[in-house]
This record gives sequence, C-alpha cells and structure tokens, in this order.
Amino acid sequence: MQLFLWLLVAVAAAKTILLTNDDGYYATNIRATYYKLKEAGYNVILVAPVVQKSGNGGKFDLPENTTLQRDGEFGYVKKGAPSWDHEPDDDHIWYFNGTPASSVAFALSYLIPQKFGNISVDLTVSGPNEGTNLGPGLFSISGTIGAAYNSVYRGVPAIAFSGSNSNNSLYTDDLALNDTKSPATIYANKVVELVNTLFAASNRTKQPVLPLGYGVNVNFPPVGHETGRGSKHGGQECLDPKWVNTRITGNDTLIPDVKIEDGKPPIWSPKAYPGVEVCIFGDCSYPSEQHIVEKSDNCSTSISLFSIDYDADTVSQHAFAKVLTPITDSKDKKKDDKKSDKKDDKKGKNDKKN
Repeated sequence: MQLFLWLLVAVAAAKTILLTNDDGYYATNIRATYYKLKEAGYNVILVAPVVQKSGNGGKFDLPENTTLQRDGEFGYVKKGAPSWDHEPDDDHIWYFNGTPASSVAFALSYLIPQKFGNISVDLTVSGPNEGTNLGPGLFSISGTIGAAYNSVYRGVPAIAFSGSNSNNSLYTDDLALNDTKSPATIYANKVVELVNTLFAASNRTKQPVLPLGYGVNVNFPPVGHETGRGSKHGGQECLDPKWVNTRITGNDTLIPDVKIEDGKPPIWSPKAYPGVEVCIFGDCSYPSEQHIVEKSDNCSTSISLFSIDYDADTVSQHAFAKVLTPITDSKDKKKDDKKSDKKDDKKGKNDKKN
C-alpha cells in the first residue's frame, strides 16, 4: 500500500494544474476537487469566476472596473473588493470578475507569469460543473467547456468535467471530504483518478498529457446520496462510476430546442436532430455521451476526446473548393487554370502547324 501511494505521489510530482469552473470559485464541487488534487500531490492553482457564469460558452468578458460593483455569489466576496484577488489564507485560490474563458486567459497570461514565476501549466481542469454538458448543443453553450477549449487554444491540454448533481452550494455549507457518499467528493476522487492515469501515461511515453489541440469532455452520472432506493434519481446506489469511451455526437444526442404552447412563454425542450447524430470523424462504434449518462442506468461516466481543429476533412474541402471555383482564386482553381493553359498552348501549336 505504501509503495502504491508513493507511486501516485511520484506521478503528481512537479505537475501543475490550473483549476477553473463556471459555477464560481466558492462552489462545493471545485473546492472538493482542489483539495483532492492537492492531497494527491499536485500543485494546483484555482482561478474561477467570482459569480455564477453558467451558460457563457466561450464568451470573453473582462472587468470594467478594478473593484467589484456588486457582491460576489452568496455574498462571499463583497462589493468594493478587488476585481481579482486570492483567499486570505491560501494564495493558490483566486477569483476573477469575468467569464470562465477570460478567467483561463487571466490565469495563463497574467496571474501565473506575474505571481507564480511563470511556472509551466501541465493541465487545465474545468469543473466539475453542477449539471451535465452532453453533446454538441451544450458543447458550445457550456462555460465549463468554454474554459477548457480556451485553454487548449493556448497550448495547454484541458479536461471539462460535469456532474449530474445540480446542487449550487457554497463550499463552507456543503464540503464533506470524508463523506464517501457526497457527490462533490466522489466526483473529485474520479477527477484525481483520471488525471493520475493521464500523467502516468505521459511519464511513460515522455509525451504531453494530450496532443496539441486536443481536449476531453467528461460527464458523470448521479452518484452518492442522490442515488439508491428512495433517492432523487432512484435505481442502484452509485459510488464509483465506471469510465466509458464515448462520442460527443451520435444516437440519442439531444440539443436545446424551443417549445411554445398557447398562452404560455417559450420553454426549453431538448430534441434530437440528424445533424448531431451523424458520425463524420472518430470511431463511429462509440456510444454518444447522452446515451451513456442519461439512457443507460448503469453508473457510467462518459469520456470524449475532442479537437479544436474545426476544419472539414480534405476530400470535403476540395469538393467544396471545386464548387466555388467560379468565384474564388483558390489553389484548386489555379490548378485548373494551369491545365487549361496547357491545353490552350497545345491547341495553339497545332493551329500553327495547320
């Protein structure tokens, strides 16, 4: 057992993790994850919004003042405080008056270079979010995922974690690191498990945790006190959800939609559409995130690898470029023009002979 613990510490040694979220730096989930990652031996720098910023996607808001114009969430930070600062008793826990995306930029471009000796960040962990972020519809809406891909943009690999528990709580009221049925604690332990696995592989191969331009999206099922007979979600008790490789698109994938009934305001009504069920890239045999987390009652966590290279495949690009040749000066048009010029030259020479 001592050897196993030593190996875990060795994996974590000298690894720096940027931890962020969209629910706020005071949230129970992020604080549980902070302490569990530190317990595992990682150097963790927490930088997250001072107020709830769910649903902001990649939106990039910056403070308009050097001080807060209103209280932070739960009144945890008061109006008039600096727009960014750290906890009085922990200079590794920071808030920023911005969105998740701008919090990541603030951390990587200013805070860490200025306050932490420009130490190299090995991985960004975003979340765990209070609520799932399944499929491409929420990929573009989620502040949790927005923080992750803004880290990947900057060359730092990132993992977005989201949980099925949607309890928005202040950590001072709800943190229970020794409670084996606390959803926040279970999620935090699973975060450490995945991070340890990735760094162990990185140490063996001498390669980065993820290839440049790649990130990971993780969604946890209901766990702990929220499962089991008589609980909110019912079913079997889930304390240690297994990992399942998934796709972001695929069967059972839903996206946000609008439903309107006579005399009532519009309501959120998720719906399936063919555009999010199609498989263009990746292993088409993998189930969708939505199928694993919401359609199968088996205590499973979805884990999807994504790329921020949003370009189409080469064949499709060239076919599209060919359609556009009448109105573009594309490389493909130039090739066609050269072929046409050669044909014209040959025809001209034949005309002279005749």
